[in-house]
Amino acid sequence: MFKKAFKRMGNILFVLLIIISISGLFSILQSKKEPGHLPSILGYKVMTVLTGSMEPLLQPGDVIVVKPINFAKVKVNDVITYRNSQNTLVTHRVIELVDQEGEVFFQTKGDANNVKDDGLVAHQQLVGSLLFHIPKAGYIATFIKSPIGLILLVSVPLLSLTIGMIKKIMAVDGQEKSEI
Repeated sequence: MFKKAFKRMGNILFVLLIIISISGLFSILQSKKEPGHLPSILGYKVMTVLTGSMEPLLQPGDVIVVKPINFAKVKVNDVITYRNSQNTLVTHRVIELVDQEGEVFFQTKGDANNVKDDGLVAHQQLVGSLLFHIPKAGYIATFIKSPIGLILLVSVPLLSLTIGMIKKIMAVDGQEKSEI
């Protein structure tokens, strides 16, 4: 019973490792192919938090997943990611919707900041809204982007597959010898 549960858990972890490896490799290749664009998986963008402006919700080193959103559906208290005037990505909370001459803009503020952000966010600047975050996973993402991390990202799943295949071959070979 315990052996079956352990094997099933190992298989699930192995599949997750393969999915994470493929996703990570895809993101790395996509970001190298198009340096000015954010890598995305099925439209969802994965980023690492660099500052503490959204503490305690988001901390430096957290990974955030941002989903595409129609600007008309953004409301007060949503956490959005947008490109600011320096073309830097910012993830802050919408504190007010401002109507200027029939066009809606977003006033944003970091949760840890005392003052609202300079300027208003236009719908063209909107990247998406926060779907979820993974605490401290950004450190892992940074490691994976390094040359050693990339090598491990590819070699660990391949090594696991190879070891599994060798075990199966040896088990079959041992079973054939015992039948003789």
